[in-house]
Amino acid sequence: MKTKRFWIAGVVVTLVLAGFVSLFASASPDGLESVLLTGCETADGEITGGACVLQAAGDHEIGGAFADYGMSFLDNEILGASLSGVLGVILTLAIATGLFRLLARGKKREHA
Repeated sequence: MKTKRFWIAGVVVTLVLAGFVSLFASASPDGLESVLLTGCETADGEITGGACVLQAAGDHEIGGAFADYGMSFLDNEILGASLSGVLGVILTLAIATGLFRLLARGKKREHA
């Protein structure tokens, strides 16, 4: 019973943190994006000149609900960022739980 409460508390804390911490995601480029911008001149987050790898990049090919750390169908950026963090955690937990259960089922069959 204590183990179940521990897991539930962990999931709740994770969801709260995902909803809150995702609001503080940096708008400045991460390490990979910084390297890809090497050689370009930028202003207000847009490439204005120079020659770099990101000039050949286009919009998201697939698009989707989670593009650019927000929800494409919501007009509210704060709610979109928070909701994308929560849904990302839920999706990750669901996939991980499913994979672990499949692996555990396979081990039970080996021992039987």
